[in-house]
Amino acid sequence: MASFFGAIQNWFKGDFYGRHLGLILQEVGTRRPEAVTSFVSDVFGIPRRTLRNARFQAEYSFVGQRGWRRADLAIFIEDEDEPVILVEIKYHDKPLPETNLKPAQLADYKTWREADSSKRHVLLLTRELYRADGIEVRRWDALTHHLRRYSERSQSDLVDMLVSYLEEEGNAMQKIDGHALTRYLKRFVCDRTSGANNFSGPIEFSNLLKNMQLISGFFHGHFKAAWKNAGEKGEGDNGARKVATIDFRVFPRVKPATRGGLLVDDEGMIVVDRMNGGQILVFARHSLGGGSKWLRVNYGILLDISPGDRNTNPPKTYLFAEILGPGLMVVEKRVWIQRPVNYASVTDDADRTSGKIESKLNSIILDAIDQTLTAELISVPKQKTAISMLRDSLASGEQPLFSPASSV
Repeated sequence: MASFFGAIQNWFKGDFYGRHLGLILQEVGTRRPEAVTSFVSDVFGIPRRTLRNARFQAEYSFVGQRGWRRADLAIFIEDEDEPVILVEIKYHDKPLPETNLKPAQLADYKTWREADSSKRHVLLLTRELYRADGIEVRRWDALTHHLRRYSERSQSDLVDMLVSYLEEEGNAMQKIDGHALTRYLKRFVCDRTSGANNFSGPIEFSNLLKNMQLISGFFHGHFKAAWKNAGEKGEGDNGARKVATIDFRVFPRVKPATRGGLLVDDEGMIVVDRMNGGQILVFARHSLGGGSKWLRVNYGILLDISPGDRNTNPPKTYLFAEILGPGLMVVEKRVWIQRPVNYASVTDDADRTSGKIESKLNSIILDAIDQTLTAELISVPKQKTAISMLRDSLASGEQPLFSPASSV
């Protein structure tokens, strides 16, 4: 069932989601100010006592480079006339590029901040992670993780409703019941495995997919910038916004066939008694090119499921990356890197370990790229350039600087 905030969101066009969330944050700030002020205090290094009597105003108009611009939320210190923090909220959209009438949206924020840079700050809340000149960028996951503490501590219905809404929308890494997930996945690949009445299993698997989508937001800017700077179009770059595709695959194992035994029945289905576990991949895919010149970079989580898996003996778990293309499909040239990871890190502790998972995946993707480039497995020049640029970007330790022209 959709949360209250999720239900009323449908009353708004996509362009107004920022206003919708700005109004919600205004109310949270008014009723539970410490929940919001402690977050922005940590972001900007402002002493918490400075924001003790903060005021909040949604839809605040300020002067940019060539006229007025509207911020989704402004935070004031006590009775001061000018805000100390402006917040721009991006949900399904990106900061607006320059037009004939107005400069780029973030340029206006930068102008406002630089008018008194010692006292003014700008925060951009967004789904994907990137850098913006003179502006602090945080993903919704960071705010949700912060608000969870206040939801539990203050027993605030309003904060709890906001946290539930952000989790429902896939904007926060969620803890996953590893036991329920294991029981559910065993139903895919194991013979006669108990798992009935496991109603939370499908929900936990759905949350695993949502977590993978959130992890992909860490890498989205790197792929987008590399594809664009190399002069190639990523899949869906015909004017439509395109992020990573989130998918999963199931590879069952079968027991050796005995004499006269069957592996499949008359309908072509694997005989249940032959099923002996298998591998389940949950991953993000970034695509470059199409037709006969396609290239795909996949990365994610590999769960190796066995019939004996249980709480005390969880599935073997790996993080992996692979690069696929017409010249990379033969086994001898397969580019696949995997490394073990604790099962709890992607399930029960996922809300606390996402940063480590992203860092490990970053390293694994780099190894896959190095293997591809060293073996000279890519023949299309622009794709080779794009992969090289992707490598440099991931190895830099910094998010790409946001370019308004790439906001589509």
